[in-house]
Formats: sequence, structure tokens, C-alpha cells
Amino acid sequence: MAGHETLSFMDAYSGYNQNKMFARQIGKNMEVYVDDMLTKSVTADKHVDDLRETFDVLTRYGMKLNPAKCVFGVPSSRFLGYQVHQRGIEVNPNKIQALAKMVSPKTLKDV
Repeated sequence: MAGHETLSFMDAYSGYNQNKMFARQIGKNMEVYVDDMLTKSVTADKHVDDLRETFDVLTRYGMKLNPAKCVFGVPSSRFLGYQVHQRGIEVNPNKIQALAKMVSPKTLKDV
């Protein structure tokens, strides 16, 4: 997410009311979509506090994370099929390979 140096990507075992659970954080230091969560921080030092806030909410509601699908304290990773980093959001290059390799039509029949 643009302007955020440190990111953590989390996957919950179930997605239930995360928007309500994280209402105070969404848009500020967190983004949520069903069971996928992203904690974002302007600096690495601030990230520790932001993660603590996130884990406090997870603990309060008894939410469990899938550790195999979590990545913490990184500058970039995939979220909802997009590549997310400090500069913003980009299309995942693996998802557009077929389009990039596609040959332009040369005849009317090719169209």
C-alpha cells in the first residue's frame, strides 16, 4: 500500500465479521477482505505496535491464523491476487503472462 514501508499478510482459518472486529484499524493500519488481512505501517518500528493492536483484536475474538499462509514484516507480497508494496498495488505478473505473450491479430479472421 502506497507509503507503507512494512507489511504483514495474514490468513484466518475463517472469515467472520472482520470488518466489524477491525473497524478502528481499517484504512489506518489494516485492510481486510473476508479471511485475508493486511497490516500496514509507515515504518518498521511502528509495525510492531500495529501488529500488537491486530493481535489484541484477534485474541479478543478468538480468531486463529493459518501460519502457512502468513508473512510478517516484509516490504512486498501478494494480497488478493495483486502484488502489494510501498509504491502501491500492481497486477501479479504471473496472472498476466498469457496476455503478455499473446500475438496481435494480423488478419480479420484472426480477430
